[in-house]
Amino acid sequence: MSDAGDNHNTDPMEEEAQVMLGFAEPVDLDEHGPLLAENFCSKIGGFPLWLNPEHALDTKEILCEQCQKPMTFLLQLYSPEDHPAEAFHRVIYVFCCKDGACHKKLPRGCFKVVRSQLGQYNPYYTPVAHDDENAAEENAGWEPFPSSRHAKTCFVCGMYGPKICSKCHKVSYCGPEHQAIHWTKGLHKQLCGTNPPASPSPALDSDLAELSISSKTTSAQQEKIEEDQGDYSDDKNTTEKKIKSKSLTQTLTKEQQEYANKLDIDYRLVERMNRFPELEIISEAEVFDQEAIEEGLVNESSGDEQEAEEGWEEKAAALKAKREKKAAALAKKNGGGNVSNSLATAETSMNALVPVGDEVYENTRTDIDAAFLTFQKRTALYPDQVLRYARIEYETTNPEPLYVSNSGVPKPEDIPPCPDCGQERTFEFQILPQLLNHLAIDHSSSDALDFGTVLVYSCKDNCYVKGKHYQHEVALVQHFSEDGMQGGNMISGPNVSVSSK
Repeated sequence: MSDAGDNHNTDPMEEEAQVMLGFAEPVDLDEHGPLLAENFCSKIGGFPLWLNPEHALDTKEILCEQCQKPMTFLLQLYSPEDHPAEAFHRVIYVFCCKDGACHKKLPRGCFKVVRSQLGQYNPYYTPVAHDDENAAEENAGWEPFPSSRHAKTCFVCGMYGPKICSKCHKVSYCGPEHQAIHWTKGLHKQLCGTNPPASPSPALDSDLAELSISSKTTSAQQEKIEEDQGDYSDDKNTTEKKIKSKSLTQTLTKEQQEYANKLDIDYRLVERMNRFPELEIISEAEVFDQEAIEEGLVNESSGDEQEAEEGWEEKAAALKAKREKKAAALAKKNGGGNVSNSLATAETSMNALVPVGDEVYENTRTDIDAAFLTFQKRTALYPDQVLRYARIEYETTNPEPLYVSNSGVPKPEDIPPCPDCGQERTFEFQILPQLLNHLAIDHSSSDALDFGTVLVYSCKDNCYVKGKHYQHEVALVQHFSEDGMQGGNMISGPNVSVSSK
């Protein structure tokens, strides 16, 4: 999402950076196939697509600071930059704890962000895209990186998986917790070492109906797992000889994906328990109509207001109709799934906060804090946006996020400098609460995941440390204030949660 505007020919002191908006859309497998790392895509949920396939992130790097359990992959953004050379390919990964109780107890440490970078000339991707006229010359001599050297990844979460199922040798795990989840909740006990059934058996259907979303495993259950399966083992040691005579598949290879698809019930259950639904992030520039400018929601020099005046309403309506049509078609094809429901609820989620009609807006100016009103009005222009990307390479002034409240605006001391180079971290993008409608969350639960906005700050210089494949960045969580949500008194105390390493 780095193409958020080329403003180097204008005076940045007089212009507000044009923001790129991110929208969640279903992955059209029939038309485009699955999302792959070589597509350099931005996505939500599913497995993380590692920019560096040889080095997957270890779960030890993303443990929740409250429950000490591995966090769940939330989203990744492909955001390459021109400098340094090592940032030619650049991906930001965001992880969060799925347990809302941790966020409510103490949100600090419930979100974590890491940055991964590669130069143009690397072992994994062709230097130049195949459709480039210089591709043949630039890519001469380049050979694909062997899949046998790809990092082993956990079947449950997609993180580094150094352990392997000692019975079937087909799946890897990051540790005992996810091995236990797959063995019990994922029904791997019934399917391990067998040929995948053409369709779920009645017995499996019965097990499915009785399954709980809870992923907790008692010590007795763990002992039973180890008794049934034998403790999973390190494939570099005790199972090395066995692997030589069997085909060991990787979670992200074509062979492993086919295996997971055949074990359809197994795959879907693990996803239901531990992964957010996979959606693609589609981006487009934020533009404004004259009314938005007059409301003071944006400077007159921001975006392309002429384009907005001439066709903004028609463009927005057409875009919304296109998304709804595509979502409905995919939902029908998938047997009436909840794809269309998740897309349709995005707009109502914001409307449920505070109505944004002119009359209501005027009547509530004294009851609701100004930041919340601005947030509500501005996001209502594109009500199904889930992400706002504002880092512009050519801007000399740092961009500002769209805050959800006057309370808890982060201070400079809340954003520590990069520990690797000492350079400041600047605001790059923010995740909006509309994303919660796409994550298959039970919002009626008292422990449901919730937030106002998640602000991501990253090293301004995109520093490179040789041999360090992932560098931690900063996530700040801002919550809605009582003034914003209920029109009551401003809450006291800090309202921002910091997550960094």
